[in-house]
Amino acid sequence: MVKLSRIFDLEENRVKNEIIKHGAQRVLIQLPEGLRHEALRISSVVEEAGALAVVSADPCYGACDLALNEALILGADLIIHYGHSEVERFKQLADVPVIYIEARANISIKDLVENALNYLNPWERIGLATVVQHAHTLQEAEEILKNAGKKVYVGHEAGLKYPGQVLGCDYRNAKAISRFVEAFLFIGGGLFHAVGLSLATMKPTILIEPFEGRIYSVEDEARRIINSRWADISEASGAKTWGVIIGLKSGQLNFDASIKAKKDIEGAGGKAILLAMREITPEILLNFPEIEAYVNTACPRISFYRPRKFHRPVLTIRELHVALGKISWEEYLQSGLL
Repeated sequence: MVKLSRIFDLEENRVKNEIIKHGAQRVLIQLPEGLRHEALRISSVVEEAGALAVVSADPCYGACDLALNEALILGADLIIHYGHSEVERFKQLADVPVIYIEARANISIKDLVENALNYLNPWERIGLATVVQHAHTLQEAEEILKNAGKKVYVGHEAGLKYPGQVLGCDYRNAKAISRFVEAFLFIGGGLFHAVGLSLATMKPTILIEPFEGRIYSVEDEARRIINSRWADISEASGAKTWGVIIGLKSGQLNFDASIKAKKDIEGAGGKAILLAMREITPEILLNFPEIEAYVNTACPRISFYRPRKFHRPVLTIRELHVALGKISWEEYLQSGLL
């Protein structure tokens, strides 16, 4: 396993230059969980540039989770947001300037990609995907696969910054090439995005985990999640009282979809209540014992915890349509769960 310290490019000089350029006096720093061990170091960089550093200790799940209200409350005039790239559809949300530091991983993937060929033997047509920390490695990975005789596909849809890039809730780059490929090779840390890729495309997915130096298939985990989704939908199909969750995070607010879900439930003879929240946790939902099932209009991945964290089913919008009989389970699977 590779030591994580100093693996990520924190772009310290750029951080200082951006603070000076914006004339920022008070800077709010957002860090994903994997970079929180660098909080003191990054705070020092900010203060060396002449600004007061405040680190957000709240969870940070992605570019959809900008701490805009927190910046307003704290009087921050700049947000330094680590670990994610700018996403086009979120740009108009920010009243405070946001500097995205992608935290590229300085780690070689050459040997791992070569070893991954042993796992890709059954397939000729391979799709490549990754997260922003490894986006700069895809060209090298593509060349290795092509030299081994594979046909390689990398999607690049509008609104996503890099070819092959996926987000936890956005797999358009992969879905755009899914019909051409037999399997995907994903480069990135942990199961989260790789399993999401498998669920979004319903294609075999091999994961290269650069930090642990591991290569493995995520199909067993994806299958367990699919089975758990069927169980939750089946349980929710008998519900008469629903909670419709409205996410209050900056990039997760989907009020129109929440209103439509409420109308769909009521049109099917059920009752629905709108619930607005920033953090969707089991503890919060336990406060509503009369509610038999929920539909989540915020981040769809919240519904996919395994084992199930919530005491009642928490469905995505499309899963609600399955539960209400608007689409079939087979149609849902065919188009991908994400």
